[in-house]
Amino acid sequence: MLKRLLLAGLILVFWSGAALATPMTWVDTYDANPDHLIGWYSSYSYTHDITDNGFTPLQDLAFSYTLSIGLYDDRGFLDLGEIAVISQPGILADTTYNFDYSNNDIGFSIAGLLSVNLLGTVDVKIQSWYGDFYFDYSTLTVKGEDFAPVPEPGTIILLGAGLAGLALYRRRKES
Repeated sequence: MLKRLLLAGLILVFWSGAALATPMTWVDTYDANPDHLIGWYSSYSYTHDITDNGFTPLQDLAFSYTLSIGLYDDRGFLDLGEIAVISQPGILADTTYNFDYSNNDIGFSIAGLLSVNLLGTVDVKIQSWYGDFYFDYSTLTVKGEDFAPVPEPGTIILLGAGLAGLALYRRRKES
């Protein structure tokens, strides 16, 4: 009888695996439509929000993210080049944009990753240090795990079955 009870308990434990994590990728695209002109020594700020795409802060877990930004030269008169600085949360996260590419993939910061896990958002600021250029789009790609919530009735049934099994085991052991 004890073996059957233990087997039933193990089946219930594995059956209650609704809280298993599933590898996920959340993507949020911010499209400046029409493209936004960032003039000399000015800046443009926006926020990526992945909660719209199924990410639940403090429940799901983000391991890393990549920020891909598309800027392009306005080809204005007397343009001798552009220098753009991309700022995201954290002290060490700022980077300069290379206009030789069609877009730049920018790594993540610890503060940005903390913001994603706590709020589901990342704030980005694009600054012109020299020249003027257009902001086309920005894509935030977050990799992590989606944790499904544990269903309460199943948890209560599992806890009750375990307590009943322990009580039955103790009662059998005493007799």
